[in-house]
Amino acid sequence: METTILDQYKTIVMILNQKNEIVFANQAFLRKTGYSQEELIGIKAENIITGFDLIYANKFGQTYIKTKCGDETPYWAEVSEFDDGNQTGLILADIKMSGLDPLTKLPNRYLFTRHLQRAIDKAKETNALLAVLYMDLDRFKFINDTLGHTYGDLLLKQVSERLEKSLGSGNMVARMGGDEFVFLITDLHHEKDVDQRAASVLNAFQESFHLKETEIFINPSIGISLYPYDGDEMETLITNADTAMYRAKKNGHRKIEKASLDISAGSFEKLMIENNLYNALANNEFELHFQPQINLKKKKVIGMEALLRWNHPDLGTVPPGEFIPIAEETGLILPIGDWVIENACRKISEWLDAGIENIKVAVNLSAKQFLQNDLAENIQRVLKEYSIPASCLEVEITESMMMYDIDSATNMLNKLKEIGVHISIDDFGKGYSSLQYLQKLPLDTLKIDRSFIFDIDTNPSSKALTNAISNLAHALNMKVIAEGVETEKQLKQVKTLRCDSVQGFYYSRPLSSEAADQYLVQFKGRGKMEKLTS
Repeated sequence: METTILDQYKTIVMILNQKNEIVFANQAFLRKTGYSQEELIGIKAENIITGFDLIYANKFGQTYIKTKCGDETPYWAEVSEFDDGNQTGLILADIKMSGLDPLTKLPNRYLFTRHLQRAIDKAKETNALLAVLYMDLDRFKFINDTLGHTYGDLLLKQVSERLEKSLGSGNMVARMGGDEFVFLITDLHHEKDVDQRAASVLNAFQESFHLKETEIFINPSIGISLYPYDGDEMETLITNADTAMYRAKKNGHRKIEKASLDISAGSFEKLMIENNLYNALANNEFELHFQPQINLKKKKVIGMEALLRWNHPDLGTVPPGEFIPIAEETGLILPIGDWVIENACRKISEWLDAGIENIKVAVNLSAKQFLQNDLAENIQRVLKEYSIPASCLEVEITESMMMYDIDSATNMLNKLKEIGVHISIDDFGKGYSSLQYLQKLPLDTLKIDRSFIFDIDTNPSSKALTNAISNLAHALNMKVIAEGVETEKQLKQVKTLRCDSVQGFYYSRPLSSEAADQYLVQFKGRGKMEKLTS
C-alpha cells in the first residue's frame, strides 16, 4: 500500500506489523497525538491505544488514543487486515466524524446497529456472549418542561460523558434519540458479567449534575437483553432490551430489568392500551371514584379524593398504574386531566344541590397539567361554570413536581391560592423535598405517604418519621392527612401522632359516584362517621 495516499486521509490511520508494532502513522494521527513518525515507529499498539487487544479481537469498538502530552482522546475504531506482500498489519480508521449524534458526539442509531450486527456475526462464529443495554432517564421530560431544552441538552452531554467513562474500552454506547441510550457490551465471559456492567452505569448517576446554576439528581432505568438467550437477531435484542427497560421504569426509579417472554407480552399489552386510550374520552369510558377523608377529632367526612377509573369494553378495568404513565408519555394526560377537574366540579355541584356542604373534593394534578401557564384560569372557569365555591376544590401535587423548579412551582401555587382553592402536597416523605422550601409554599394540607403508615404499628422508624412530619406540618399551620389507614392499630397510632384526618380502607374503599352519594347521605343523617364496611 502506498502510505503517501494515507497521509491525505482526514481519519487516523496506523499500520502495524505482525508483532503489533507501529510501522506507519498518517499525518492525521501525528497531528492529533503530537508524535513524530520517528517517535512512533516500533512502539507497541497497546501503549498508544487503550484496550487494543479487545479492539483487535472485535474488529471495532470504543478506544482512547494517548497523546504525547498524556491526554486520552476518545475515538471509535474500525480494524481491517491487509497483506501488502511483506507484512500483515492493521488499519485503525478514526470514524469519529461520521455516524455521530450531533449533540452528544456519541454514535447514532445507524452506527450502533451496524456494529451490533457485526458483533452478532462474530459471536455466532465464536460462541461468545454479548449484551444490549437500553437506558432511559427517569423524568427527563419533566426537566425539559420545567427548566427548558437548553438545560436538557446540557444534561444529555454530561450524561454522555459519564456513560463513556463507565463502560471501558471495546464496548459501545450510542444515543438512540431523546433521552434514550443503548449499549453494546462484548467483553463478557459469564452471564453475571453483564450485571457488573449495568451496575457501573448506575454508579455513574450517584453524583449530582450541575446545569449552570442548578444542581439536580437524575436516575436511569435500564433493560438488558443477552445474546443468544434473549434473541439472536439485531432487532430482537434491541426490542427485548427496550421492553425490559419499560418494566424497570414501571417498577420504580433506578431499576435494572432483564428481558423475558413476559416482558415481550407486556410490551404488546402496553401498545394495546396506548391505542385504546386515544378513544377513551370520546367513548365515555372514564369515571370518577371517590375515597372519603375522615376528620379524627370530629369523626366527620371532610373531603373526598377523586380517583380516575377506566372501564374498557374489551380490556375491562384498566388499573391507573398501567394507563396513567402512558397518558403522560403521549400527552393525553392533559385532556384527561381537564376531564377530571370538570367532572369533580360537577359532582361538587350535585352534592351542594342535595344539601351536602363542607365537603372538599381533591383532584390529583399531573406534572404536565401543573406546568400549564393557564391552569389557574382554566380551574377558575370551571368553578364559575358550575357555580361552586373555590374552597370546595382541592388540588394535590407531589413533592417531585415542586422540587425541579421551585420558583415556577411557587408562582403557580400562588395563582391557585389567589383563586381560593385548597392545595395539598401528596405522598409526602416519598420524594426528596428540601424542608426549607415548605415554609415558602402556600400549602394547606400535607398527606403522609402510605408507605409510612403501612407498618407504623410495628416499625419504630415509620412511627418516628410520621411524628416528625406531623409536627413539621402543624408548625407550618398545615393540616395532616394519613393515607392508607387500613387497621385499628394503624388508626390508633396516627391518632397518637396528632394526624388530623385519615384516608384508607379502614373507613372506606374508593366508591363509585352513586355509592359516594349514599355514603354522604348516611353521614349527613347520623351526624358523625363510624367505620363503614361498604
